[in-house]
Amino acid sequence: MRRVNYLEDFLQDVRYGLRQLRRSPGFMAVCIITMALGIGGSTAMFTVLHAVLLKPLPYRDPDRLVHVSGSATEARFEEMRAAARSFTDVGAYTVGLENVTVSGGAEPEALKGARVSANFLSILGVTPLLGRGFLPEDDSRGGPAVAMISADLWWRRFGGDSSIVGKAATINAIPYTIVGVLPAGFRFPFPGVDVWLTRPWEWSVVPPQSRPLSPILAVFARLKPQVTLNQTQAEMAVIYQQYAAAHPTMLDAKPRPPEPVTPLKEHLVGSVRPMLWMLSGAVAFVLLIACANVASLLLARDASRSQEFAVRTALGAARSRLVSQLLTESLLLAIAAGGLGVLLAHWGLRAVAGVSALDLPRAGEVHLDKFVLVFALALSSATGVLLGLFPSLQVSRPDLAQTLRDSAAGARRTSGRRGGLGLSPREWLVGAQMALSMVLLVGAALLLESMARLVVVDPGFQPAQLLTMRIPLSEARYDTDQKRAAFFTEVTRRVESLPGVRSAAVTLTLPLTGFVGSPVQVVGQPPLRLNQRPIAIVQSVTPDYFRTLGIPLRRGREFTDHDDATGPRVVIINERLARRFWPAYPGGENPVGQQILVGASPRPLGIVGIVADIHQDNLEFDDTWPGLYSACAQSPPQTAMMAVRTEGDPLRVVSAVRRQVTSIDRDQPVADVKTMDEVVEESEGQRRVVLALFGFFAGMALVLGTVGIYGIVSYSVAQRTHELGIRQALGARRVDILGLVVRQGFGLALSGIALGTGGALALSRVMKSLLFHVSASDPVTYVVVAVAFLAVALAASYIPARRATRIDPMMALRYE
Repeated sequence: MRRVNYLEDFLQDVRYGLRQLRRSPGFMAVCIITMALGIGGSTAMFTVLHAVLLKPLPYRDPDRLVHVSGSATEARFEEMRAAARSFTDVGAYTVGLENVTVSGGAEPEALKGARVSANFLSILGVTPLLGRGFLPEDDSRGGPAVAMISADLWWRRFGGDSSIVGKAATINAIPYTIVGVLPAGFRFPFPGVDVWLTRPWEWSVVPPQSRPLSPILAVFARLKPQVTLNQTQAEMAVIYQQYAAAHPTMLDAKPRPPEPVTPLKEHLVGSVRPMLWMLSGAVAFVLLIACANVASLLLARDASRSQEFAVRTALGAARSRLVSQLLTESLLLAIAAGGLGVLLAHWGLRAVAGVSALDLPRAGEVHLDKFVLVFALALSSATGVLLGLFPSLQVSRPDLAQTLRDSAAGARRTSGRRGGLGLSPREWLVGAQMALSMVLLVGAALLLESMARLVVVDPGFQPAQLLTMRIPLSEARYDTDQKRAAFFTEVTRRVESLPGVRSAAVTLTLPLTGFVGSPVQVVGQPPLRLNQRPIAIVQSVTPDYFRTLGIPLRRGREFTDHDDATGPRVVIINERLARRFWPAYPGGENPVGQQILVGASPRPLGIVGIVADIHQDNLEFDDTWPGLYSACAQSPPQTAMMAVRTEGDPLRVVSAVRRQVTSIDRDQPVADVKTMDEVVEESEGQRRVVLALFGFFAGMALVLGTVGIYGIVSYSVAQRTHELGIRQALGARRVDILGLVVRQGFGLALSGIALGTGGALALSRVMKSLLFHVSASDPVTYVVVAVAFLAVALAASYIPARRATRIDPMMALRYE
């Protein structure tokens, strides 16, 4: 029976609450929109956190999957597989993508591929959507040409043909048998892979003669039951020491501790963990600020209903019924805000999914699901309870006699009680908003200052009016240096003849996009073992490369058409490499004319020139890498990047360049077409996205905080109409009234700055990895933000303060 009464009371509270909210549509809209911003942002961030960091990997027993090494040679991989006893199986994949060209039937298409060991699916515990996985014999040298494709490629290029298994597809100009189609959403080992091939030690990025010595394999494994990470780490340390003793010159046998064995999930998502938690903290701050704002509104609204509650109490209403009524009203607001927040989260996630610069692992798993919806419902309910509980406890204990006397006299006095430090509950809420807003503003300012410093970093080349693209040559069709060199020579010649093109060049990799390194040794200097030699960036470029990118020549000469396969082998080095081997440079002995050894080749290369340093990896490192450039005609790459310097907008010549490529080889695709400005932006894309999101959250916090100050000062002016009228009647000047009111907002802002500065110092230390040449405790940033914060607070206080100076003393006294 009592349960029925509870239900009836609840339904009555709901009906009454809806009637009360309908009477104040403006108040209801403000509360719902304010909470929806906080709930929507929190829901979106939780969706990302859940998919990327919290949810297990979508493989069988994912906790048993581990990452063993990120740089191993084929020899070390085979020794680990033979000697390790901690694993049920060990697999490998290349550390980078395989450039894959699919031709025949439709237009040729350049795709992302991955080379994996044949057992990769059995280790992961994944079953193909169609067909089978790779077999052990598929990994053998000279084994069958087989491939697996993604479900996306299966539908897009092959029309979802159910009989695709066993059919041939032309991949890199070789007929490959498609043995399987992987499930939709499968993204191992890299996102966006469309084709999987076997024999990872045959990675096409590295020349065949260099592959045995190159640590190009990432090794992963499945732990045996009951085996711990500590036991595995100890075993791997012993195996590594044995390998280093047996192969002292190998590049992956340097005298150093072995890499730690880590869970595979940690290896995949560990790099983005600090960024995601930092953004989640920013969203949580916005939610808290929004809640404080709405709680302040509810306090003001409920205080205005003090007569209603006093009358109901006098008629015998229990305090629990008053609290229940107010909680129901806040819950109704919160649930409505939660529904709108989920919609905002859906839109926000769609927008973030389109930002490729974020480079988010497991991005394909980020979507709203039942678990996220339950979270949104729980968050909305908790927000409603917390919002309603504090105001309801404040106003459900009215002083009956005083309230009814005030009502009879028509008085309008505040029912808010003064708390600690003489501040009312609403003032405490506004002070908390100010503190949290200060934290976010400092974080956004530090990120903005970092971006400003990065923008002025000289990359060492001229990115403006530069078009770039990737040209992956088939290993079957272009199987000799002569064929590859002839293609790149001809394509640059034809592109340079196009109207609007100043020059064109080919290179192995573009600046700011990563690099391939090799050990180097100067002939005539004390010899070092191969794995003790310094690593230098190795590029293969056509003669006009330095002119096309605007890289200054410091000494010697650039490459010419005479630097071909028939001429002496030559290289051009950068200034960093010159200083590495000739510390007195630019004084002392001239490096030009000296000889250098690259990799394990015993054939020395002559240095014919020195060029300025460029940022090959990213703009953050103050020190550029040592690097050298070889002539493309003498060591042409299998896959190259083309750079085209234009007279106007680079994108205008894209179609013409494509036509020149297909006029040489109609099956040759062109991929990754971008301007160099876009490449530069993408190199710092994650930082830019974090700045944009953090700045957006900080802007929301500032707006909400400003509204909070405006609201509390306006409410105070309305409550103190009688007092301010008396002050003016007694001779107070308008400037005195103005200062009296403004000081209230100024004091709240100062308290927020004081509390927020401590919180900002703690948060900024978490942001260190995203800061560039900016101290986490930079005093200038804190002072500028504080001054700006005070200016905004004063502006928010000035409007109600001006209104206070216009109070007519006689009207105020007559009203009272």
